[in-house]
Amino acid sequence: MKLVALEVVGNEQVADTQVLDLLAAEDLRVGAVLLWPDDARVRRAQARLLATGSFERATIKLRPVPGVEGEARLEIEVEERGSLAVTDLYLGTSRMTPFHGGFQVLERNFLGRAIRIGGGLVWGTLPRQIARSRRQQALRVFIEAPRLRGTRFGLGGTFYVHSASEPYRVAGAAGDPDPKLFRTVDYGRVGGLLGTTFAVTSSLVLGIDYRFERVDAQVPGAASYVRPDGVTEAVDLDLQRGVHLLTSANFGLNYDGREEAARLGKGVRFAVELQLSSPLVGSSYEYMKLVAGGAYTFRLPWKHWITPSLVAGQIAGRAPRFERFYAGDLSEWTPGRELGIIYSTRGPIDVFGTGVDTRLFGSLFARFDLEYVWPLFTRNRVRGVKGGALFWSTGIFTFAGDAAERKLQRAAGGVAAPVGFNANFGLRLETAIGTVDLSVGNVLRRTPL
Repeated sequence: MKLVALEVVGNEQVADTQVLDLLAAEDLRVGAVLLWPDDARVRRAQARLLATGSFERATIKLRPVPGVEGEARLEIEVEERGSLAVTDLYLGTSRMTPFHGGFQVLERNFLGRAIRIGGGLVWGTLPRQIARSRRQQALRVFIEAPRLRGTRFGLGGTFYVHSASEPYRVAGAAGDPDPKLFRTVDYGRVGGLLGTTFAVTSSLVLGIDYRFERVDAQVPGAASYVRPDGVTEAVDLDLQRGVHLLTSANFGLNYDGREEAARLGKGVRFAVELQLSSPLVGSSYEYMKLVAGGAYTFRLPWKHWITPSLVAGQIAGRAPRFERFYAGDLSEWTPGRELGIIYSTRGPIDVFGTGVDTRLFGSLFARFDLEYVWPLFTRNRVRGVKGGALFWSTGIFTFAGDAAERKLQRAAGGVAAPVGFNANFGLRLETAIGTVDLSVGNVLRRTPL
């Protein structure tokens, strides 16, 4: 079939020219000859549209021209996502911090140019029961063009400011979260990232970033921990004292082969991130950080979805504490970092009795999860809610320090790599401004247990 016209249907915020440019990149334009329905260009063009993040669905249909043999028009029917989305909402309380709150927002189509711009902030009240601590807050803004016009390249930049007063243990049992048993190490961070991406295919994207930041750390001169048996141990806070620089070169590989843009599109996805920091790139730290993960989503015959996922990471060298893996980020029931800020002294709940609640930072982790989703309803922007589903998830994770830390744990009769348990249940709502999870895990993370 020879294409004599291309029509875009269903778009309100995304301009026709943006959609047609993506199709032209696959040589789908007026005058092209199409081998329907097996032309691979159609599948690639649909994947390009979904990869923009601007559409929930994109369907390409061929409409023959009445009375004219061998000619047709191509109809591109899209269902847009809201241009403005709230990607994260921070709200909680803990025994350490009476209240903290914040948000992150994203504008997907700034000025109608397919430019993404967004940012977030988080702010907490003064930590209680910890002497000489201060309020914690963070700010982050970013802008990116995922695809420069007529090329496979994208550009992006981020700027951030952190003011942290992070807890470390000075007394008590290793798993006791009482804030009175902690002191804080104060540090500030100001910096940014500048990077580029290259779309190898519509599903596979490579990324390279360079990070530059100024760190000002007020590290105590002789931080120590008095164990319950009275023995005093030195505490390594994983920070250099005073003003210094942290720079790194970051490399990423991201593949998303799901057949739909919706969260439950069938297919595989994986990502690999490598961070290198060294004096060779101007840094005061020297380490390598690798994180890799993947998942595959299946659609069951009764139209439910199941997704097994696996993610793991390792750090080699001496990374600063804010780059080390944090136990709260692995546990569904425990407060994690929020824009890089820690507002709680609570460790993971130790279901298996392996001592995972005694570890807060590590250099090695692995996590496996299995999620089951039961779609309840789908509505097109009815009262701002487009769909809802129940979800269950369960999994395990393991978490460990570096070689020296593991050796000390074994010498003390502990488990070098303790195992933790994850589980969650709740209702997931797809709304016009983002996804809302009403779950047991959300409640547990936000309450002062």
